Amino acid sequence: MKQITLLAFMTLALLVAGSTQEASAQRRYVDHSEVDGVIIQYRWANSDWRDSDSPLELRLRIRNRNTHPVSVSYVIEFFMGPELKESSDLTKLCINSRRSKTGRLNGMYYQSGILSNEELQSEEFNWEIEDLEIKEVDECR
Repeated sequence: MKQITLLAFMTLALLVAGSTQEASAQRRYVDHSEVDGVIIQYRWANSDWRDSDSPLELRLRIRNRNTHPVSVSYVIEFFMGPELKESSDLTKLCINSRRSKTGRLNGMYYQSGILSNEELQSEEFNWEIEDLEIKEVDECR
């Protein structure tokens, strides 16, 4: 009986470890670009973590590797093939030296109002950061 219990426990532990590793891979940010000491990373996530069919949203993390604060502004654009489908409003951030801002917490998430999850995951879909402006500032307020 002890062997069956031990085997069941080991099997369950392996299943949990595998699913946790897979889930953690989905939560990782991927490098997009680095400009003037600022690293831009992204990941896709469901807008409702409890619902895997909820709309996908693009979440950004922006890291300031400089020794001074920076002001960052940009627009996110969604394309299907060569056709521009949507543009975000201008996003403005101030990031202190050696700090980062991430995803939903800082309003850095972008969801399509017209494209389906299937379209967002298709080969034709692409997104770009436009009007990127990075400026050194004295301080962040």
